[in-house]
This record gives sequence, C-alpha cells and structure tokens, in this order.
Amino acid sequence: MAGGKLPPRQKMIGMMYLVLTALLAMNVSKDILNAFVTVNDGLEKTKHNFKEKNADQYSDFAKSNSENPVKTGPYYKKALSIKKIADEIVSHIDNIKVEIIVGIEPDITRESAIGKNQFGEDTIVNLKHVKVKDNYLFSTNLLVGGDPVNPKTGELSAMELKGKLEFFRDAAKKLVTPKGAIDVSLDETFTFNSAANAAGVVENWPSYNFHGVPAAATITLLTKMQTDVRNAESDVIKYLYSSVDAASYKFTGLDAAVIPESNYIIRGDSFRAQVFLAAFDTTMKPIIKLGTRYDTSTYAIGGDTVGVEIVNGKGYIKIPTNSLGLKEYKGVIDFKGPAGEIEHYPYSIAYQVAAPSTTISATAMNVFYIGVPNPVDISASGVAKDKVTASISNGTISKKGEGWVVNVRKPGKATISVNAEVDGARKTMGSMEFRVKKIPTPIAEIGGKSSGAIPKGKLASTAGIIAKMESFEFDVRVTVASFKFVYTQANGLSKEVPVTGPRFNDRVKKILRAIKPGSRVTFEDIKAKMPDGELRRLGSIVLKAV
Repeated sequence: MAGGKLPPRQKMIGMMYLVLTALLAMNVSKDILNAFVTVNDGLEKTKHNFKEKNADQYSDFAKSNSENPVKTGPYYKKALSIKKIADEIVSHIDNIKVEIIVGIEPDITRESAIGKNQFGEDTIVNLKHVKVKDNYLFSTNLLVGGDPVNPKTGELSAMELKGKLEFFRDAAKKLVTPKGAIDVSLDETFTFNSAANAAGVVENWPSYNFHGVPAAATITLLTKMQTDVRNAESDVIKYLYSSVDAASYKFTGLDAAVIPESNYIIRGDSFRAQVFLAAFDTTMKPIIKLGTRYDTSTYAIGGDTVGVEIVNGKGYIKIPTNSLGLKEYKGVIDFKGPAGEIEHYPYSIAYQVAAPSTTISATAMNVFYIGVPNPVDISASGVAKDKVTASISNGTISKKGEGWVVNVRKPGKATISVNAEVDGARKTMGSMEFRVKKIPTPIAEIGGKSSGAIPKGKLASTAGIIAKMESFEFDVRVTVASFKFVYTQANGLSKEVPVTGPRFNDRVKKILRAIKPGSRVTFEDIKAKMPDGELRRLGSIVLKAV
C-alpha cells in the first residue's frame, strides 16, 4: 500500500514504476521499456509473498476459530469476507493481463498465459516473453476505448476495474477503525481522482493510467494494483486477528460464585444453583449503580437509589428493609472495556420482605360453620401471598383482600390443601382438617325477654319476636319465619293465633293491649330461617304481664 506503512522494498518498486512511466512519456528507447520486465517481476514476487503471508494468517485464524468459535467466529467471518473480495479482484486483473498478452502476441495461448510458473505460482506469462512490449493500441482499446474523455464501460474495462477496486476499498474500510492508520492508507492507495498528464492536461483516471500506455507499462501497473490489494488484505486481516484479543477483558482474579435459584427450599424439593468462576480486576474500580428505575437508553438510575460499596473490584450491596412486601431494584455496572469505551451491564434484584411471624392454633377449635363466610388466614413461609393457592374438600374457598373466605356445605369435616409457586413450579405446602358444624340455634326473645315477667306496656309496644344469636363469634342475622300466639279467653279457653313473619299482626297487638296485669301469654312453635336456608324450631316464650 502507499504511504508510511509500505516496506522499503515496496516503496522502491513504486518509485521505479513512476520513473519508468515518466521516461515512457519522453519516448525513451526499448531498453528502458524492457526495464518494466524487472519491475513487473518484482511486483509479481511481492504479490506472491503477500498471498503466502496472508495464507498463514488465515490458517492461524482458522485454528483459533476451531478452538473458540464464539470468541473468534465474528472476526474470522469478516476476514473470510475480505479474502473473497480480494481473490476475485486479483483473478479479474489477471484476466485483463491475459487478454492484453494474448491480444498482442497471437503465438501465446490463454492456457499458457494464465498457468503456473516454474515455482508453481499462479501467474501469467512473464513479460520477457512478450515481444511487442510497446504496443499500446490493444490495451488502450480494451481498457479505455477510442474516446479518452468518455472511457468505455463493460467487461474488462478500466471503469469496471475502478468499480471493483472501490468496492474492495469500501468493504475493507468497514472492517477497521474509522480514521485509523489502515483506514487512511486505504483512502490514499485506492483513490481514483483525475490528474494532469505530462502535457498538463487533466485526464480522468482510466485515460491517465491506460490511454496510449504501452502494454509493458499497463501490465506492470495492473500487477501493482494486485499487490496493493494483497497488501491491504494483509493489513485488514492482521487488524481483525489482533482484535480478537483486544476485545477480551483482562482480569486479575477469579472467585467461585454460587447463585442459588432460591434460598427457600421445601422438604422433598432439591436445592438448585449455578456454580461458575467469576472474574474480577482488583486494579479497576467499576461504577455500580442501583435504584428502583433504570433507563435503558441513557443507562441512568432513578427512583430510590442505593449506594454500592466497591472493594477490590467487587460491589457490596446493603439495603435496609423498612417495609414489607416485594422489593424490586434495577441497576447497571459501568466498566471500561478493552477498547477504552465504557460498557454497560444491566442487572436486577428482587426479594420479598416479610414480618417475623408465628402460627398458634388450638386444634380443638378448628371449626367451620355452615351458612356463614368463615375467614381464614393462609400463608406459606418464605412465599409471597400472591403465589399461594388453596382448595377445600367440602365447600368453596376464595381470596378476599389479604385473607381467604370459606363457605362449607354439610356437617362433617373439610380439608384445606395449600399450594404455592416456588421458583416457577407449583409445590404442595401442606393441608389441614377442620370440623364442619351447623350454626347454633338462636334464642327467641320479646322485649329482651324469653320468659318471666314483663311490664304490660312494654309487651304491648313490642313489634315482634327477635331470634338472638347468643355468644356466637360471627355476625349472623336470623329472622323468625312464623310462630303461634296462644292466650286465654274470658271463658277460660285457650286460643291460638298463627302469625307469619317476626312481627305481631293487628290481632295480636289488639289482644296484647287488652290483657290485664297477671295474665300469661305464650309464643310457641317459633320457626326461624337460618342463613343456610334451614327452618329451625326455637324454644317457646312464656311471659307474665305485670
């Protein structure tokens, strides 16, 4: 390649080519023209050396890729892509050179022109076997055409060659550091601007390089272009190979790290964890941030932030547990990568905070009542409440607020079974058996009395019979469905008045207002409708008006 990156030998060859081209422009003798043979031979040898050198680099690349395809693979794939383009251009230029040689030397066949030389190298016939070295008509017509101002296009033309070289240059530039030494050298070597010839006339690239130029000089220039391609290819693949290790992080220490899937294990389950070597650099101090919010576009941490202490390249987190419930944090580790750029590695933390608790229950009191919602508190140690589910063998159970509600159907027993989601799987947490009973029978009362004396005025003003649940922990309302009012008539005979519902009807009210002190009244066959729909007979009420 051109510029400071070329070795002395390459620079010397380039200078010789420029001198000889200038001499040609001055119509020098054929002896000078024959000197192009020497220059071309040198360039051919340099081209071959680059090819062999590149082959060794590709071999090292292939070996490294077989040992660690994950690390080397992306770079090896890029190297093979530039090799394919370089091989195609070198082969294309060989075809142009063969076309020129065969065109000016009819005695030379294509097969001999593009065969292997005495060293087994793929090359064309040496220029010393070409007799008409000063023929410029054929090469000019092939590469430029009859109008130098408007060079021809199409197969084997200089314009086609220019396009292929530009494609190679642009493909190579995409694989190296922008504005780096290789990138700049590619631009300097593969430039195709117009230039002023010896007469001071500005010519386009095809005409300046190939119009009216003898075949020997044209072939030498084409060989130089092949050498430039191989040299650029060498620089690119060396850069890619060195990038494999350059992209690797350097660490000063290794620690065995154990990350459990869960710190809470249920009997019968298995403890599961990831075990691996964690690398760290005690000479580096990463920036570790933690908070309740994380912006993936700016790598900024927000919300409630937590300070992280850095000791010997490791971060230590300590979060006070001031409140209960699920806690979720998001963080990012900022670390300087091998290329000197800051790399961002997001992470997250989630844990459940629970209050210290104990469960104390009297097993003899484990009772559910039919007809009322029975509240139940269900929890599984170490498991969030929203991950717990329950079922019951007799009735239904459902979630309500922070607890559960059980509705049972028939007397006997009921078993509650509890499951929980632990590490993404459903686990049986246990079960408990309960007795199922009917609601106790309420006591019938009138004016707060179920028997004994009652003021006549209070009795007359009472609206009806109340079914009272006495010493029952549930707030249950039971309504009297019907009863019979029994009283003694003036003739000494008893009379019954049937009543539907809990309230006294007009007849009962009239009788109660008319009774005299000392009279006894009875309310019997009292039936109440229980919460489960059952009609239950209550005790009779016998009262004496005073």
